[in-house]
Amino acid sequence: MDIHRHPNLAQRIDRVTELPMLCLAILYIPVFTAGYIPGVSPSVRNGATLAEYIIVALFAAELVVKVAVAERRWAYLRAHWLDVVIVVVPFLRPLRVLRVLRVLPFLARGTIGLRRVMGPYRGTYVLVVGLGAVLVSAALVAIFERGADGSIHGFGDALWWAATTVTTVGYRVKFPVTPERRTVAVFLMIVGIALFGMLTAGIAAYFVESGTESDVTNRDLLVKVGALESQLEAQHKVLEEIAKGMGRDSDPSA
Repeated sequence: MDIHRHPNLAQRIDRVTELPMLCLAILYIPVFTAGYIPGVSPSVRNGATLAEYIIVALFAAELVVKVAVAERRWAYLRAHWLDVVIVVVPFLRPLRVLRVLRVLPFLARGTIGLRRVMGPYRGTYVLVVGLGAVLVSAALVAIFERGADGSIHGFGDALWWAATTVTTVGYRVKFPVTPERRTVAVFLMIVGIALFGMLTAGIAAYFVESGTESDVTNRDLLVKVGALESQLEAQHKVLEEIAKGMGRDSDPSA
């Protein structure tokens, strides 16, 4: 049974709002980041806060309109829980953790929207999602590391660390020093593993589809997949190093 009272109207609304809301979800990431860059002027920070409220208000308006045309409104809200989270979480600003993590629902909404819009362009999709994850992780680590006795000082250091982490390079010159920041590190590493997995699947699918039209051999495919597996193994080693580091930090005799 359709949860919409007016299915045709709901479909038209989805078609009209899909691309603009996707752009707003992506725009929210730099807006959120700008508000937390150390040393930024008060006018820029206030402008970022205002832009954030405007974006959230537009998402709230979209949700209200779509709920209004839904016949089973609770079913619609359950099916579109991410939209509800996007609207509700910004009102929990006094809670520090939720205040800095409120960007995650927008990242998820943008990721889902990009996957629909850029279905056949797997490489571009992976690149955009990876870039978004790097920016968000860098912003969160810069916020958490502010005032901490670590090797990351400011957004520039955090951005360098995030880029080396998601690409499995994992330089140990700069690294987060507390459990909260290392949680972000683990999240970013998981994203990196997932992205390399998607690339592996995409390369395999490409060779399978074009294998009958070219002289690509199974050996060529195995070489490509093996190279990506090596990258994943490097990422796994970095995760193990972080786990060992957390163990040393928690050992008072160390």
